[in-house]
Amino acid sequence: MMKIRYTKERLRSNSRMGIFFLAIGIILVLLSFITSEWKEISLASIGIGQIGAGIFMFIIYYFENRKQYLTLKNGELIKNSLFPKKIKLAEIKSIREFAGDLKLITQKTEFIINTQIIEPNSLMELKTELKNYNLK
Repeated sequence: MMKIRYTKERLRSNSRMGIFFLAIGIILVLLSFITSEWKEISLASIGIGQIGAGIFMFIIYYFENRKQYLTLKNGELIKNSLFPKKIKLAEIKSIREFAGDLKLITQKTEFIINTQIIEPNSLMELKTELKNYNLK
């Protein structure tokens, strides 16, 4: 089993956004307790929404850090997302590189890999592995 990793910058930005949203949310909730003069929009409700967004970003960070972008396992390439997508490497007819993406084309479907979010060393491993399957 081989994992194709996300870039460290992508993972760092997800954690930074989680920290940012969480901090803003906590500040807004604290401000709503200090100043209860807001009648139209409650600062507490906005703050709770920000805290929720921060927690959601931390969940995304955890998922992407744990699962990574792609997994090569038993002749299958799996794109790890909420609903994972799979393609069998033996079924690939051709590979095209277009606008920084890799398109793996089978008779039935196209599987698009965004190379901009892949760590450079992992991208080299992926291309080497695809060459092992006699794919161009």
